[in-house]
Amino acid sequence: MMAIPSSEEQLSFLDHIQRLFEEGEFVATYKFALLLALTELAVEHGTDSGDTLDLSYAAIADKFLELYWPQVIPYTAGGQVGVLMQNNGRQAATVLLLNDIRSRHGTLPKARASTEWPNALRKTVALLKEMPLWRLQILRRQEVNFLYVPGPSASIRLLPGVMYNLRRFQGLVQQLARSAWINHIRANPNNATVIGEASDLEQALFGTSRANLATARPVLREIQSDTCFYCQGALRNTGEVDHFIPWARYPRDLAHNFVLAHKTCNSDKRDLLAATVHLEKWCDRNERQGTVLANELGSHFVCDSSTMTRVAHWAYHHSFMTASQSWVGRAQVIPLTADYQRILPAQ
Repeated sequence: MMAIPSSEEQLSFLDHIQRLFEEGEFVATYKFALLLALTELAVEHGTDSGDTLDLSYAAIADKFLELYWPQVIPYTAGGQVGVLMQNNGRQAATVLLLNDIRSRHGTLPKARASTEWPNALRKTVALLKEMPLWRLQILRRQEVNFLYVPGPSASIRLLPGVMYNLRRFQGLVQQLARSAWINHIRANPNNATVIGEASDLEQALFGTSRANLATARPVLREIQSDTCFYCQGALRNTGEVDHFIPWARYPRDLAHNFVLAHKTCNSDKRDLLAATVHLEKWCDRNERQGTVLANELGSHFVCDSSTMTRVAHWAYHHSFMTASQSWVGRAQVIPLTADYQRILPAQ
């Protein structure tokens, strides 16, 4: 196992990320999606070491399509409706591809299970190899390989230290990439009529609609016996679907991450990680009810319990290393304790 990057190496990595946004050329949103895809894959499949990480073209393509999936929903503002343009010229090929698939299958899990998905992956791999994959690291017309190089057997290899840095600075990279993606769409004159003065682009492009989350409520209510996951108080057919690992930290809808909570509990917890007493309960719930969640919600949401566990370990490990607070209950926070290591063994 290689040593984690030094402080100087971590700062150099951040300098290069900053250069990417300042000196890279962006005629479409593909590069933003690619950077987000690599970051999420590093979180889901990597470790907190300085090692390299091989990522297959197929895995990158699948994540790439997942990121674009919500982008094909028509955006509505000021009476205007339209699918936002992701390219300065014609609509991005990925959007056209997914728009066709979504019209027939409706949800991402159903699309992934269809016979069309392998062909979509092949087309996306070809697109990635032709454009963003080998152009992302071109800064001011100079190739600067600071993220990855070609890997073995249809893959790329994240360079030593990159996996660690993407995991360590996931929140910052995500914020920069999303902000640049939104600014690119807003600056595209082809979107001016639809967007107008709208200020909710981030929610529309990357958020989760309450209507979609509502489909999980009946299943969670049954599992939780109509009580709040956190305070165990009666919900009485109310409650909100909460992302146990907060959406702000890990913006992906995995069914095993959902719990049902009082609106007041959900609002008070916000972007904090739940204290270990709740973590232990969540892990136990997923072990006992994981199959039920997959069976009942698998056609609406991605169900991947092993990935969810790895993400939880990553989130708690990094919060513990930075001495973060954890949420116990309404108006109650305490420093995150090392107990998480007993509940979530290292992956």
